Amino acid sequence: INLKGNLFESAIMKTSVVSGEFRDRYLSNPDDPDAFECRAIVFDSIEDYHERIDDPALAIDEDCILIMRGAGPIGYPGGAEVVNMRPPAYLLKRGVHSLPCLGDGRQSGTSGSPSILNAAPEAAAGGGLAVVQTGDRIRIDLKACSANVLVDDSELERRRSTLPERPFAPESQSPWQEIFRERTEQFSEGMVLKGAPGYQDIARSKGVPRDNH
Repeated sequence: INLKGNLFESAIMKTSVVSGEFRDRYLSNPDDPDAFECRAIVFDSIEDYHERIDDPALAIDEDCILIMRGAGPIGYPGGAEVVNMRPPAYLLKRGVHSLPCLGDGRQSGTSGSPSILNAAPEAAAGGGLAVVQTGDRIRIDLKACSANVLVDDSELERRRSTLPERPFAPESQSPWQEIFRERTEQFSEGMVLKGAPGYQDIARSKGVPRDNH
């Protein structure tokens, strides 16, 4: 399912792997079927997630959605497979095997997690994930194909006004990372090089490129 809302213009949820446990817990409210609201727990990087996922101070419970930002084409860079996050160890021990997950990165095609991923624009490009805060309420509605943070527009704009030019993206470690960040489209455009769609069927349309050796 393709979702959109004030969190992003486009993201994908792999509904084919929704487990019975997940459906019973989040999608089976007779008064609000195929939809749920959760408290956001936001991680700014994969390192932040590993450091804090088991921190009891976050008070993560079944009413939470785990959000990963800084994992997209610009932020990571390259779009990392880090969106399918496990619950805290204490929830796993209680039999809670998965929590809703959302992020601007990818996940393995073999993963059994029904994460919402490939969010675009990503946080590092100024997308809605950049202004979400831990504790915000998030509403996911599969029937409406929507994903929204339940915060007033004026508050979201106030938060956005404080963002740096490239939020949630570490400094480039090589010229190739910087070139990638400057020249790559968002997931919604295929994470291809900007202008690349104009170079299809090259041998026929433009001729075989000259050899350089």
